[in-house]
Amino acid sequence: MRRNATKVSCLIAAALLAGCGYDDTPNSLKRIDGEYSCQIYAQTLLDAARASANAPLPEAQIEEIESAYAESQAAYAEILHCQDEGVCRMASMDSVCADVAALIAARRALAPYSELLSISEMLSENRGPMNADRLRILVAEAERDGGISEFDRQILTLAAAAAAAHGVWSLTPAGEKERLERRKTHAVDEFQQRCTAAAS
Repeated sequence: MRRNATKVSCLIAAALLAGCGYDDTPNSLKRIDGEYSCQIYAQTLLDAARASANAPLPEAQIEEIESAYAESQAAYAEILHCQDEGVCRMASMDSVCADVAALIAARRALAPYSELLSISEMLSENRGPMNADRLRILVAEAERDGGISEFDRQILTLAAAAAAAHGVWSLTPAGEKERLERRKTHAVDEFQQRCTAAAS
């Protein structure tokens, strides 16, 4: 009986924290960084990108870069999961958004030396299905370009319908599986898209 009461109390506390906009971003990012060493791996790419401007990269370093990028993908997948769970808040992600922008710039600079990074650059052009983040970016771009014309409005209406349909599909087991599979190769770009949408 006492165990059930404790469990109920924990559930109520969790619900109240979520309702109050509970933000555990700093602690969660420390845990993720500790488990995935994402700062170290990102720094590996940044250092290599700077070095590549002066001289060709040795084969051993390219292997190190590719391993570091794969670990970075896993780290950003964890950050996205933390956001999906409602524990991490986008409002606390300014420094992480700056980090991911630097990481993508380093990936672009190193792509000529690495097949993995070159493929990642090509994959980044495939933004996948329309979702709420992409819709928000499209609306912001249309407004920046001088307002939303009737044609733009029709396009955005179709995009909104596609985003809603994708949101429903993502709730199904098949949709969830597809989303998580895509995240394995697109986590860095998916997180940057969230950053862009939040800033729009």
